[in-house]
Amino acid sequence: MRMRDFRMLLAGAAAGQLGAQVTLVALPLVAVLELDASAFQVGLLTAAETAAFLLVGLPAGALTDRMRKRPLMIRADLVRAVAMASIPAAALAHVLTMTQLYAVALVTGVATVFFDVAHQSYLPHILPRDQLVAGNGALETVRSTAQVTGPGLGGGLVQLVG
Repeated sequence: MRMRDFRMLLAGAAAGQLGAQVTLVALPLVAVLELDASAFQVGLLTAAETAAFLLVGLPAGALTDRMRKRPLMIRADLVRAVAMASIPAAALAHVLTMTQLYAVALVTGVATVFFDVAHQSYLPHILPRDQLVAGNGALETVRSTAQVTGPGLGGGLVQLVG
């Protein structure tokens, strides 16, 4: 049972990490290519993506300690997916704005903070102590792989869709 739980966590982490890395590249590209955003606006967009870590990082840890981790991670991923899905929907309806991109960046950033905090504290609940090092290694491999492949996929996705 525990190994199944770990495999599910690893798969969810892979999807979440890859999505986060794609977003880091895709949002600024969409802003520039679709909305003719200025360098200042792209800078604000990047700031909105990272502001969540500063704004809710510490409170997220305290709140996450009081919540069930698995449902929290699922909700965080759903929030990120809905927020990101709003971008192509708005673009198709010709109502996409920089304000929406700022909001999506902030919302996905907050959801990512909660996911990451829950994700790290969930591992000891599903793996025996002697497997924690290997489990953390696998999760870091997923994170590193996403950091290498995600930006390229994000650029390709924007080119394909745009």
